[in-house]
Amino acid sequence: SFSPNDLKPCKICGRTFLPAALKKHSPICQKSLVKKRKVFDSSRQRAEGTDIPIVKPIKQRPEPPKKQSNWRRKHEDFINTIRAAKGLGQILKEGGELPPPPPPSYDPDYVQCPYCQRRFNESAADRHINFCKEQAARITNKGKLGGDTKAKAIPRTQVIQFCIFYIYIQSR
Repeated sequence: SFSPNDLKPCKICGRTFLPAALKKHSPICQKSLVKKRKVFDSSRQRAEGTDIPIVKPIKQRPEPPKKQSNWRRKHEDFINTIRAAKGLGQILKEGGELPPPPPPSYDPDYVQCPYCQRRFNESAADRHINFCKEQAARITNKGKLGGDTKAKAIPRTQVIQFCIFYIYIQSR
């Protein structure tokens, strides 16, 4: 029999073995340290022996580079806005003249719409800009095709007047 004092640790993995077993374990442990294990694909194993086609694994897309956080600047803008609001409240209490409003702060992460000048995050901007482009095209086309809107309104009023006159005559 053996005692726990007889066990020796492996220099690679730290597990303890009897000296005879350690001689056998050390070269195997050295090989496994060098060789990387493949990721086990259980779906491939389940599909073996069946007529299910083995699907190639989907390649992972590289993650887009993360934008640097500008939280400090946003925080300073927020603090300045709060201070300006407090100062405005104080001036209103005292009845003094209002100072000019502070310039608007724009988030550089937002995309500006070229049609209406509003700002959106990237995903919302993609949707909005297409919508706004169509709206702008409709408005410009209305002006081109419509001609003079007053000219259209006059015949309508004449038709309505005629209808009222006709109803008036029929009721006599």
